[in-house]
Amino acid sequence: MLYYRNKKIEMPDDEYRACAFFQNTEYLNKPGSLTLLYGMYRQCQEELPEVTKENAFDLLRFRYRMYAKTLEKGGY
Repeated sequence: MLYYRNKKIEMPDDEYRACAFFQNTEYLNKPGSLTLLYGMYRQCQEELPEVTKENAFDLLRFRYRMYAKTLEKGGY
């Protein structure tokens, strides 16, 4: 969120939703959501390419988009 704020770029809604989920500690009121997101995290770690300085931000953005989709599918 800080990156987008410093660059004065509008943050995509799906990435914002996933960031807000963690910042607002919504996971405390939604049992099972962290387990679901951890499964997505593990899947991303296995399937995505190795993180380098050049692709780190793009991979992070992709992971947060996937978190948002996972939360939506899980009904959170």
